[in-house]
Amino acid sequence: MAVTRRLFLVLASTSAAALGCGGAGRASLSRSTYAELHREVGHARAGTVLVFMPDTPQTHEVWTGLSDELGGEFDLVAVRVQGPEDAPAIAEGIRRHAPSGLVLMNNPTVAAYRDFLLHDDVGRRLPAVVVMCSFLKSSDLARLGDTGIAYEVPLITAVTGLRRIVASPVDRVGVVYRAPLAGFVARQHALAEREQITLVEQRVSARPNLSELRRALRLVKIHADALWILNDDRLLTPELITDGWLPGLNERPWRPTIVGAASLVSAQQSFGTFAVLPDHTALGVQAANLVFEIADAGWSLPPDAAAQLPLPTTITIDSTQARTRLRLQEGALAQVDRIVE
Repeated sequence: MAVTRRLFLVLASTSAAALGCGGAGRASLSRSTYAELHREVGHARAGTVLVFMPDTPQTHEVWTGLSDELGGEFDLVAVRVQGPEDAPAIAEGIRRHAPSGLVLMNNPTVAAYRDFLLHDDVGRRLPAVVVMCSFLKSSDLARLGDTGIAYEVPLITAVTGLRRIVASPVDRVGVVYRAPLAGFVARQHALAEREQITLVEQRVSARPNLSELRRALRLVKIHADALWILNDDRLLTPELITDGWLPGLNERPWRPTIVGAASLVSAQQSFGTFAVLPDHTALGVQAANLVFEIADAGWSLPPDAAAQLPLPTTITIDSTQARTRLRLQEGALAQVDRIVE
């Protein structure tokens, strides 16, 4: 199916918003519908693991990896949480199932869980594993008393993959970021320097307008070999994509663009050239291993729990954009998991 500009905008903004990349505000308790998405019966004596998740293809892939590992050991129940207003669904799930531990998928779910904690201290005694959360930091987990896995693939991993595909040098990577994400970018900058990657940065305000974005994008394109677009819903609004990103990316000089969502790679709309993101099923397996560690410790978190990096990754490439605008390494397309053409 051809991806029209309107459909592309829907997919792009939904990808960022689904993770809650800009950071969700405090929700308030209100009515929400309780619904269970999955249930696996294991050894009840081993405990129940309650999974709070939105109903999306990506989270169901994570569930597959999680349930394959945990289903035979624990009772496993998935409860739908679509946004930060669904704290009542969390409260009801915990009331019904009295779980030993929790898994929380994506930023809006974590926002709902935070709101639940404001109204019910029982939740504070439950260890939780956080996955599919954008810009997750160890300090965030420490405040919640949780452990988890970051969603963003480190820049050095993405650039290493890009270097295997394009023939031209990729030593300088440009990024446009909002002020609230300065800490995340600084951490990536420090890691990139170890691999002789220079990060060309342009910082915009917390609520950037079109002129800010256009100017920042123009400056980084001049000085960078490739661009890195963050999964930030405040930078990926329909207006900024239509009148800022798309015109800017499709003007010379062309630069390969690294994105963090497969839906941002489209042969009909030249936005992302190259998407690097976690393998969602493998992310579920990685989360299951954390649950096993917590269970082995008597359903308690280790005192030094920190955000892990996602391990296996997948690569998607826009072959039309890559072939017409870039020089590719011989056999480059054989190294990617998904080709969009």
